[in-house]
Parts: sequence; C-alpha cells; structure tokens
Amino acid sequence: MSAPVGADFFGTAGLRDAALTTWRRDPSRLRQDANLEEDHARGYYRDRVVVELAQNAADAAAAAGLRGRLLLRLTATPDGAELLAANTGAPLTADGVAALASMRASAKRSGGQVGRFGVGFAAVRSVSDEITVATRTADGVAGVTFSLARTAALLAQAAADHPALAAEVARRHGDLPALRLPFPAGAPAVPAGCTTAVTLRLRGPRETDAVRASLAELDDVVLLALPSLGEIVVETDDAPPRRLADVRDRWYSAHASGGLDPALLAGRPVEERERTGWFVTWAVPRPGTPGTPGDAAQGGHASAGATGLGTVHAPTPTDEPCTVPAVLIGSFPLDPSRRHVAPGPLTDRLVQLAGAHYGSLADLLAGARGRHPLGRPHVLSLVPTGLPAGALDAALHEAALEGLRRTPLLRETGTENLLRAGAAQALLGPAGQDEHLLAALAPMVGGLVHVPPEHTAAARVLGVALRDLADVVDSLPTGGHPPGRWRDVYAALAPYAAAHREALAGLPVPLHDGRTARGARGLLLPTAGLGGLPIDLPGLRIVHPSAAHPVLATLGATEADAVTLLEQPEVRAAAEDVEDGAPVPAAVAAVLALAQAAVADRGEDAELPGWLADLPLPGEDGEQHPADDLVVPGSWAAGVLDALVPVRADVVDRWGAATLRAVGVRTDLVTTVVRDVVAEPGEDDVRLDGWGDYLAHLAEVLGAGAFVGDVTAVADLDAVADEAWPRALARLAEDRDARAALLTEVRASAGGTGTAPSYTAWWLREELGAPFAHPRGAGATPFLPPAPDGTEALDDAVLAAVGAVRDLADLDAGAWDAYLDQWPDDGALAMPDALALWRALARAAADGVRLAPPDAVPALVEGSAQMVPAEQVVVAAPVWAQVRAVLPAPSHLVGKVADLLDLDAAGGVVPDAADARAVATPAEVLAVLPGAPATWFECEQLTVDGVDVNWWATAGSAWATTTAGLARALAHAAGRWAARHDVEAVLLDPGALEEVLAEAAGE
Repeated sequence: MSAPVGADFFGTAGLRDAALTTWRRDPSRLRQDANLEEDHARGYYRDRVVVELAQNAADAAAAAGLRGRLLLRLTATPDGAELLAANTGAPLTADGVAALASMRASAKRSGGQVGRFGVGFAAVRSVSDEITVATRTADGVAGVTFSLARTAALLAQAAADHPALAAEVARRHGDLPALRLPFPAGAPAVPAGCTTAVTLRLRGPRETDAVRASLAELDDVVLLALPSLGEIVVETDDAPPRRLADVRDRWYSAHASGGLDPALLAGRPVEERERTGWFVTWAVPRPGTPGTPGDAAQGGHASAGATGLGTVHAPTPTDEPCTVPAVLIGSFPLDPSRRHVAPGPLTDRLVQLAGAHYGSLADLLAGARGRHPLGRPHVLSLVPTGLPAGALDAALHEAALEGLRRTPLLRETGTENLLRAGAAQALLGPAGQDEHLLAALAPMVGGLVHVPPEHTAAARVLGVALRDLADVVDSLPTGGHPPGRWRDVYAALAPYAAAHREALAGLPVPLHDGRTARGARGLLLPTAGLGGLPIDLPGLRIVHPSAAHPVLATLGATEADAVTLLEQPEVRAAAEDVEDGAPVPAAVAAVLALAQAAVADRGEDAELPGWLADLPLPGEDGEQHPADDLVVPGSWAAGVLDALVPVRADVVDRWGAATLRAVGVRTDLVTTVVRDVVAEPGEDDVRLDGWGDYLAHLAEVLGAGAFVGDVTAVADLDAVADEAWPRALARLAEDRDARAALLTEVRASAGGTGTAPSYTAWWLREELGAPFAHPRGAGATPFLPPAPDGTEALDDAVLAAVGAVRDLADLDAGAWDAYLDQWPDDGALAMPDALALWRALARAAADGVRLAPPDAVPALVEGSAQMVPAEQVVVAAPVWAQVRAVLPAPSHLVGKVADLLDLDAAGGVVPDAADARAVATPAEVLAVLPGAPATWFECEQLTVDGVDVNWWATAGSAWATTTAGLARALAHAAGRWAARHDVEAVLLDPGALEEVLAEAAGE
C-alpha cells in the first residue's frame, strides 16, 4: 500500500470555502443544496447505492481503456458496518472531487469515472453519513472525506457571525449537505490491485440490511450493462465470496450503437445534449445460467441469475417494466429521479432502434447451434406474447416484434436456410415434434420449420403459419417427387395413421401407371408376389411398388395379390373388351398370368372370382368359348362331358392345366356356389341347367319368397354324355365336394319352413326318371321303374338322394307326383303290392302330403285288389269291402286318405237287420279282446245299401250272421282288427282260451 500524499492533495479547502461563501451570501442556497441531498439521505435511492458504485467503477475503467474490476466488501465494525467499493481504472482527479462536491455537475463531458448526470455518487448519502474516497496517484494515495458531523461543525463556525445562515442551519435539524464540503482524508487506503476505493460507514442496521440485500441481488446484468467492467467480487461477513465474471460465456448478447440527430436532444438537459451517441444491448442467458429456465449446477462457479429480466436498464436498472423476454440495456433518457425513462421523441427513436436490433439477438440465437455445451434458448423464446405492462413496454413489444418479423430466424427443416416468420409454416400437435416426419415432409412442404409446443403462441404472434396435419397433407403436391420419397413420407406418418385416418384421408399416393391418387382408400397395395406380373391393365389403381408401405393399408388401401387383382372390375372389363383376332388377346393373357400366380401362391384349390368362367379362350374347333364351356384334353371331364369343347393344346402348354382349371376350364366334376338364393320363380342368370325351374320347385316346397342362402351345386350335369352316366355317377359319389352338394338338403332360413332337395339331387332325379326301384331293394314297389344303369354300385345315401326307393313308404312329397304318373288306369294287383300301396298312401296322408288326384286308384273289390277308376271308389274301413270298391284305410285316417286322393269317404252306417237279437259276448272273447262290445247282434239276414253282408260293425256295435263274421265284427268294433283270428278261435273252441292267451304273450 502506497504512503499518503499531502494533507490536501485535491484542494478541498478551496471547495469548502467556495461553498461556505455562497451560503453566507445567500443562505437559501444552503437550503437548496440541503434539500437536494436530503432526497438521497432519506433512503429514496438506498437500493441504488451498489449499482451506482459499479457505474463509477465502470466509468473509471472506460477512462483508462481497460476492462475494470470491482471489489464490494461488507464488513462489521465495532460501531456498525462498512461497505468498501474498490475498483481499477483511471484514478480520481481534482476535477472529479469537485464534481462529487457539486452534486449537480459531472466530470463526464467526454467520459469520466463519476456517475452519469443526475443521482450518481450522491446515492451514497442514502446509507451513509461518513464517506471516504481514496485513490492512487503518482505521488501515493490521496483521499477525501465527506462527513455529516464535520459539516455540521464547520457550518456552526461559519454561521456564528451570520444570523441568517445560523437560522437556516438551525431549522435543518441536522439535515445538511455533507457532499458539498469535502475534507482531506486522514489516512486513506486502497486495497492492493485497485486504483480507487470508496468506503461508506453505514448509518445503521436498516441501511446495513439494504446494502446486504443489494449485494445479494447483484447479478450478471450489471456486467452486461457496464461492459467496461469485467469482474465484480462480492464479500460479505455472512456468506462465501462471490465472483461475477466471464458474463459473455453465460449470455447471448447483441450490441449496437451509433449517433443521434441532435434535434432529438433539444428537450434534454444542456450537458446531456452534448452526448449524441446511443447504444442498445439485448441479452438472454444461456441454458444453465443460475436463476433462469434450464438452470444447472455450475460447479465452483459463482454467478448471479437473471434478475435483470423484466426491467429497462439505462444502463443501470430503472423502474420501467419490460416484458420483452430479454434484458434491455440502452441509453434511454431518464427523468431526474433516474428511475423512469423520460417520454419524448428521443425515447421513441431509441425504442425504434432497440426493436430494429432485437432481430440481431434473434439472428445470434438462430446461428448459435452447437456453439455452447448447454445448447441455446430457442429463438422463439424471444417473442413477447403477453400483455404489455405500460406504454413504454407496449412500444417495445411492437418494435421487437417488427424487428423479429424482418429477421430470418427460423431454420428450415433439412437445410441451413433461415426463414422470416412470414415465410415459415409449422405443423401442430405431436406430429410437429417428430423430427423424422418433418425431415420427410420438408422436401414437399416449403418453409417447414420446427416449433416446440411451448412456443406455439410465440410463432402465431410472429406470423408463422401454424397448420394441422390434415391441412398439411391436403396441400402436399401430387407430382414432382419420386415414388421412393413418398414411401419415406408414409413411413414417417405410420405412427399417426391409426389415430388420424381422417387427417390422412387426402394423402397423395403415386400409382404404378404414373397417375397420383388422393387418399389410400380403394387403392391396391401390391404384395411381393406381384413382382414381374402384368399389372398394367387399364384402370387399375395400384400403388407404385417403390412407394408401397404398410401404412397405406391402415389408411384404406387393400393389400393386393394376384387373386385380389382378379377381383377388380377393371380387370374383368379389360378381359371382356378384347378385339377379335389373336387367339389369346393380351388382356386375356394378363388374366391367365394372374391366375397362374394365384395358383402358385395359394395352391391348386385357390378360389378365384366366378367371372373367370366367362373368360374367352380358344377351343380346338377354332372358336372362342367361355372358360366353363371348355375341357382340358385328356382329363376326366374330356371323356365324360361331351357337350363341352376341348381347349386348344397350346393354351394348356402355355399356362398349365391347373391354371385353366382355376379359371373354369373343366378337368373334373365342378361345384359352384350360388349366393343368397331366394325361393322365387323368375329370370336368373345363374349358369346351371334348369335353375329357374329349381327355384320354382323351391317356392312350391318351401314357400314363395323363402330365403335359402347359399346353395352349392354340381355344374355341367347337362353336358354328361348319355353313355357316360355310370362314370359320372360314380365320380359324383366319391368326390367330396360333389357328394356334399348332392346330399345337403336346402333349408329355408327365413320366410318359409321345411326342407327341399339340393339342386343336384333335384336335377338328377329329373334326369334319371325318379322315383325308381332301389337296385338292391327286396320290398314291394309296384309301378316303380327299375334302377337306371350305373346305379348298381352307388351307396344307399346317394341312391336315396337321386330317387331310389326300397319301400313306397319312403316316397317324399316331391316323388309322389312323379310316382302317380306311373300308375296304370286298370288291371289286377298282387295283394302284396296292393297292401304296400295302401300303407304308403296312409303314411303320406298322415304326413300331410298333398297330391294331384289320380285317375285310378288301387281298390279292394270282392276280396281282390284292382286298379279302379277313382270315381267308383270310396275310402273306408275294410267292412265296406262287402258292399263296394274300397280303398281301405285305418279308421282314424279315413278322412285324410280321402283328402289326399280327392275321394269320398264312407262313414259309419247302421245295417238293415230286422231279425237282430242281442247276445252277450262270451267271456272268453272279452278276455282275448278287451274293449269289445259286451253284447252283439245276431242276425239271420244282414244288408247294407241293399247288399247282403255277413257282418257289420260301428264304433261300439257289432252285427253278424256267421261265426267268422262275428269275430271280424267284434275286432272291428274294438279297434283291434289284427285280433280277429284269435277271437274266431275262442268262439269256435272256448277251451282254447289258454292257448290263445299264451300265444299273445309273445306280442
């Protein structure tokens, strides 16, 4: 530490004498000076002491042309606390001391180390009554002291012979202008490494607390505002030392300066008018700067936060709010309090300049990618989005926004280009945060930028076009990009397809033929198996193979293999719209190639579209025929279906029998499925022989309009050669599908009841002349034709389906009508055949069968069976056979059989028996025939309708002229006709009862 220089190095005596002389001459000047200093001494500027001391240090550093350092040390003393502010830079001069003592003057007309015009150094009076300023000079350390106590003593002496001054001092009650009277410092000292030191003896605890708080709040913004100051060290007695330095490493800042039109300064104080320069600094903290978003621990590095955000700095803090999201430091004109920016044209111009250069900060952030280990704030974080906090703040908002809008600050995705906000567009929602998606869309969406979700409002305020996914997709171009690039877009959109189908409905999709479709719905997505196949058929909307991606299936495209293509109407139309000439036109050849691929992919049982049966192919006769009118030479079908034409051999060689069979060319029995059949007679385009008649049959059996559903039928039955029926029937019985088509009955699933034979069974019955006798049958089957040739080896199930009958009772409703057509008009019948007929008719009546009335019926006539004209026959119980021709039927079925054949029925009639007498029925008869009448009528003569009969019976009554007749009458009356022989036996020999009953035990 250098030794002190002379006692009054700065000539403080002259300054004191001048001030005292002025006050003696005009005590009101004392009042003016005291009032001015009182504003500071009462604490109005208490929170500005530290900042003003830093400003003085910065001025000293600037005057010396170096980056200055400042030490701020708060220490406790026996009688309170002291604040030391020691700085480097230019030393304090005599002019500087005079400026400190003048309060209203400054030494900084062209620079200097003492505060800016206004408050400056005077702020120290808000916390201290004893101030010492020491500085290093060429001769050593010199200093001055400002002391309220010494000022009071000196004024008391000076006012001793000046009553007016004494009165003014008295009325001040100690509030005196201490800064107007400097005294030489007794033992000034400056810390090592420093040039000037200001020591403040703090007035009391309140002032100490205020200074401590100001030191704690000191942050990087002070260094940003005072660029001549490179380092501040803060030492207090209650915390470790804290160093503020290297501020440029923790902040992005943009600085601009220049000259002002002097006319703008016309309304400013005189000394301020001489300074026509301006400057503006904008700054934002780098990520990790303490006290800001993204703050991270800075190991061992002491730094303040960003408390300067939210306030205009001019260059030290003011009370003007600034909600622009950056620190603003500028040469704004201040009012006398130095707390507010003075309104006027100068401020308006500085606001414009600040806004114009706000874009420089944005440009700095936009171009700073990767230059700092902690990254950078997003450039959109600079956009002011909230409501302004005042008139000046509102002006700054507008100016900043205008500056940002003019600045290219948003990086276009996939490039290094920076765009103005008005030329940029961004995608909203999660998709807008997907870098992979943005990179894929960028070549197709001009000006695409990434906007983080937290900056969406800022982007909107700035003028970025914010678009949802549907809007972006709808605006995608339909040309100009290779299909492979579209696949990249689809891959990037895949995560959003399921949840955003509607938004992606208009997605452009390149097709294989060079067209572009809007939307994937209805398109065909080629599978791997289509490679190399002829898919260039007109009208097909197939996705270009290089663009194909599975996400298109999610959006409605159909994954297409060869079968899928064959199902397309465009393929069918191309195959049907062929010109005559070539044996196999190109379109037909393409269809065959697809069919060949389908067979190779799905096997020979591949089910291809039914329209292929109409595919025109050349036959050996030189004509074009539908595929299902052709047979493969040498196949089973070629030897059986002689109505079909062999396909040309070279066609077989080119595409193979399996392919031709798949499209409908016959090689074997073929089944076809007719969909959604309704039992309704009418025109039908089903290519099955007699299909319309079959529908009429279904309507008759099941009910008109009954819904049957799908019907499987054997095709080409009408093409079987006459001599080939044995082979055809044998094949039908052994082929699984054909057999099922024959044996599966048709059922009405809605609108009808019952069952009907399958189409195949119906057609074969017509062809084979069913019903016919079972080739292995042993029962009585009168009037049935023999089984056709070729049926001998068929199994019973197939025989029953095609109309073979073992017993007449097996005839179904459909077979009865055909069977009646085979009855002769007359002739005798063998009794076994007659019995079979009568039983079958009773069964049919019981089952509710309805028949067309036959011309002749089998009747029992005087003990023999004959075919008798229907009008001569009645349906009745056997008792009537004694009177007339009868078709016998059980008593309970007489009416139904009569209705079945449209015949009359003979009912119960009481006979003419004038000599009848009642006789008790023998007990032995009642034992054999429980339920028989207890009495019967014995007659000598018995007639019915004028015809003599041997016996008669009604329900509960019996008449007889003979023993045999009595047995029949009692059995008939009891309803047990079969017991008549047992009754006759006991009538002839009552002793035979035991034997008869014993015989009955076996029943």
